[in-house]
Amino acid sequence: MKQRSQIALCCLVCLLMGAFAANAQQRYQRWGGGVDDERLHFGFSFHYINADYKFDLKDSWLDKGYASVTSPFSHNIGLGLLADAKLTDNLNLRLQPNLRFMNIDVNFDQEVHTIHRSDIGIPLLLKFKSDRKTNMRGYLVGGGEVAFNVSPSKRYDGNVDIMTNRSYLAYTAGIGFDIYFEFFKMSPEIRWVQSIGNLLDDRPQHTFTNDSPLDRLYMRSFQVSLYFE
Repeated sequence: MKQRSQIALCCLVCLLMGAFAANAQQRYQRWGGGVDDERLHFGFSFHYINADYKFDLKDSWLDKGYASVTSPFSHNIGLGLLADAKLTDNLNLRLQPNLRFMNIDVNFDQEVHTIHRSDIGIPLLLKFKSDRKTNMRGYLVGGGEVAFNVSPSKRYDGNVDIMTNRSYLAYTAGIGFDIYFEFFKMSPEIRWVQSIGNLLDDRPQHTFTNDSPLDRLYMRSFQVSLYFE
């Protein structure tokens, strides 16, 4: 319940920011640096990431002496760049490379295992925009991404750590709105990301991973972002 309250609070803050900006900027239409008129423009972003793991358990997991397996939501951060190509007045193609610092726990009873990842994510997304109303417009975004863990191998020990694959694919969808200022555009956005395929690296040399109750592992995250263009 506490985690859900924190997520709801983040969403509320974003919505209040949008409402405040809309009320404060009704007097005249701002230029936004002219980004909507450019065929290609660039920007940067900051991300708050609430993430956990979903998993499938082995049929024999109870025989291994475990009573419960959980993965609580964790708080993570990221930052990134973006390249935006204008396709039509209401449709853009966006490439958003970012770096995410992830520390997500998997708990076997009272035994906590933290999976550390420093991921470079490369999402390729379509952005469907509404018509602009004064200094705001809403949008939907969706697409896929590939991510690579760039943490050094020496950080992990296959005898004691839950090992994950270096790379994975994911699909993502979200909602946001553009707020226009005189020389730039700011976009608060809320997005869901779900990995595809098994993230668990269960090669035989990883003693602990093979002896754990986990059969398959999937990452999911709820991301609150600010984009500046």
